[in-house]
Amino acid sequence: MKRRRFRPDSSIRDKMLVAFTLVIVAGLLSLLLVSIRISEQNVSRIIGQDGVQLAKTMNIYLKQYFMTKNIAMDADAFRAEADGLVKELSAAAGSPVSVFDAGGGSLSALNADSAPASADFAQALRGNVAYSVRRDGAGAFISLSNPIEAGGTRIGIVNTVKRYADLDTFTSRFLTALRWFAVGIFVLVFLTAAWLADRITRPVDRLARSLGRVSEGLYEPVAAPDGNDELARLARAFNGMVEKIREQFATIERERDALKITQDMSKTFFDNVTHELKTPLATIRGYAQLMEENGFTDRPFFDKGIRYIIEESQRLNDKVVQILAFSTSGSERIAYRSEPVDLTALVRSLCEDMQVKAGKYGIVIRCDAEECLTLRGDREKLREMLLNVIDNAVKYGGVDSAVDVRAARSGPEAVRIAVRDRGPGIPPEHAARLFEPFYRVPGDKPEEERGSAGLGLAIVKTVAERHGGRADIRSTPGKGTTLTIELGGAAHA
Repeated sequence: MKRRRFRPDSSIRDKMLVAFTLVIVAGLLSLLLVSIRISEQNVSRIIGQDGVQLAKTMNIYLKQYFMTKNIAMDADAFRAEADGLVKELSAAAGSPVSVFDAGGGSLSALNADSAPASADFAQALRGNVAYSVRRDGAGAFISLSNPIEAGGTRIGIVNTVKRYADLDTFTSRFLTALRWFAVGIFVLVFLTAAWLADRITRPVDRLARSLGRVSEGLYEPVAAPDGNDELARLARAFNGMVEKIREQFATIERERDALKITQDMSKTFFDNVTHELKTPLATIRGYAQLMEENGFTDRPFFDKGIRYIIEESQRLNDKVVQILAFSTSGSERIAYRSEPVDLTALVRSLCEDMQVKAGKYGIVIRCDAEECLTLRGDREKLREMLLNVIDNAVKYGGVDSAVDVRAARSGPEAVRIAVRDRGPGIPPEHAARLFEPFYRVPGDKPEEERGSAGLGLAIVKTVAERHGGRADIRSTPGKGTTLTIELGGAAHA
């Protein structure tokens, strides 16, 4: 017979159930076999003890019978009293009794049967008391053959047949009850094993499905069972791993998006730098070539060319300086100085200096700086930052208007500086991008009129952040723009 093996793809639950079933069946079968064997041995012991006692009882009743009759017990008397013996002994023993002569011949018509062909009767013919246990349709019974002697001579044989219906019924009921008990135990243990196997394997199955989804890119936690057993700890460890993976992916996505934005900004930056530098260089080169071709014969053209070359060279120099200032203001490798800065004096001084330029446009700068505003930081960087803010307010403010500059303490170590102009304002979709390098609002005046490379606000933002603060623009079209700078009170070295 070919031995059946578990398939490799069988579930743990099935394997556990089969293992539990085999162990339970083996245990219950062993219990039944041992119980049946013990019952049989117990029945045999009871019958054996009863057979010995029955033989003694038959001898006593036989002697009493002849003593009561006052008859000497010999072969002739045994034969003559055969019918009486059968009646008396059967009544005394409560079981059928038959009497036979020494050769095994029947002595009474009341005998239950002829000389039985049993092992115990054969032993009795040889002079031995013997019994045998047999079974028929009615159950178990004992056949006891007892040789009778008188004066040293065997005069006959008494055979008694005693049934053990009650003992047989009790034993049968006991074994039947034991079998049903074993079946009940098997069912109970099997159901318990199935429940336990399901309880153990269900979290493992959920974990396996979750791992399968992880391979598909779905990072979902599993429901951790209660308690602190191995399965609960495994589920919690898996959930921790899933959460960590999700955090890592979120970080990667954020860094990817930030990198994309940085790459786009870098491309825009270099494109703008190229464009900003190309225009003055082309002007310088054009006038230089014309001057080379015309020589010095045309004095007015020569003076004009020289003037343009100087102006464009100066503008080119300003743009390079602005680019360098922007790169150094945002670089973490460039250390900022940390020293007490009197912002009150700095703001007032810049307002006075810028009033000259503002006067050309009929703009009045109104300065309101709170006394004793002191901040630790880089004075030159702060001056450059404020100069850019006020200069933008003058350039983009309305003609014959006012620019309000207010500086006040906003916390124990924080200062807020707000610069407001009365210009045309900035559309909301452009305001958020003004801090990007070289970004200009579409429709602005040409740079020749404004004198800007589009780096001023980018410098403002980086300097504010390096001083533990931030810069913010609020603008309403037709009503003006307010740029607010929050400084945290400590420079970032």
